[in-house]
Amino acid sequence: MDGSPPATLEEKRRALLRLRLQREREEALARRKGAPSAREGRLPGADQQTASPIVPLRTDGTKPPLFLVHAAGGSVAPYVALAALLGDDQPVYALEDPGLHGGATEERRLPGLAAAYLAAVREVQPEGPLHLGGWSVGGAVAFEMARQDGDAAVTLVIDTGIPDAPYRPGDEELRARFADDVAAMGAEPGEAEVAERFPVFAANVRALLMFQPSPVDGRVVVLCAEDSEPGKLDRWRACADEIHVLRGDHYTMLRPPHIEALADVMRDRLSEVSVR
Repeated sequence: MDGSPPATLEEKRRALLRLRLQREREEALARRKGAPSAREGRLPGADQQTASPIVPLRTDGTKPPLFLVHAAGGSVAPYVALAALLGDDQPVYALEDPGLHGGATEERRLPGLAAAYLAAVREVQPEGPLHLGGWSVGGAVAFEMARQDGDAAVTLVIDTGIPDAPYRPGDEELRARFADDVAAMGAEPGEAEVAERFPVFAANVRALLMFQPSPVDGRVVVLCAEDSEPGKLDRWRACADEIHVLRGDHYTMLRPPHIEALADVMRDRLSEVSVR
């Protein structure tokens, strides 16, 4: 970037998207700083130097809270607009990757990440069935959290791809995936930001590609983008109670105008399990 104003319509779109994502992430982090942490008042004597991954997006409401796990990039920014569409009575918490704030990412395994996030979630909601969800990698983590907890009322798996068989991608493949992801998000990170974000992305993608789901107790709803690769749905059929195909691709399903349809389905499924 040379600092000159964007010239073409596509450049303007990307610039606006970068600003929106940056603003949403800053707003979400400001909520975390201003709200009681998951550890305050719940675990006396706990290590206060260990930051909770929990980011409150909407704390008001009488319904059971929904916990949304970050995607491969680790940020909760994609969930800010979604949380606002789920209803005034629906509390929403997101989980942001500690790797974005100096946490370890080496040798990450998805079950271990799920266990750590589940512990944080159970600090916020110590009792009762959980409502979990996540987009991309976050869907697999939420699914594994449901399996480990054994008391999840519903898990919303949002356009999560899993491999036919576990495999470990090399750095070259991961860098290509990272570049594609950044381009699809409309971002143009500088060298320092790439150095910060790529290890998080790589660790999460590796963890996902080594993961194989097995059936869990509780309702599993898979929400897949219509433009996703065909095999994505087939790999979830053995574990899903319900599958919905929604407009858009992996990225645009979380943007207007498609995000409204996604929110409608999520709101309906959450309401169903809340009244049971």
